[in-house]
Amino acid sequence: MSKETNMFQEPKLLKKWAIQLANACGGQRVEKTNILNKLNTKQVNILLDEFVLAYNHNVNVYMQDKVTEEE
Repeated sequence: MSKETNMFQEPKLLKKWAIQLANACGGQRVEKTNILNKLNTKQVNILLDEFVLAYNHNVNVYMQDKVTEEE
């Protein structure tokens, strides 16, 4: 996915990114199928918020460790 593409513009772009992420984590392979589910924006928002909080926490820990190493 290019840097110019914003995965939040369309659900299908976010889904494509999520499938790539899931497969990069190893284990069972995730594939797009013809089985359709209804869009659940509430659950999408909950999961994205959870991701953002965890990501921000990890970045903060990394930055604190980096500062500690430089001292």
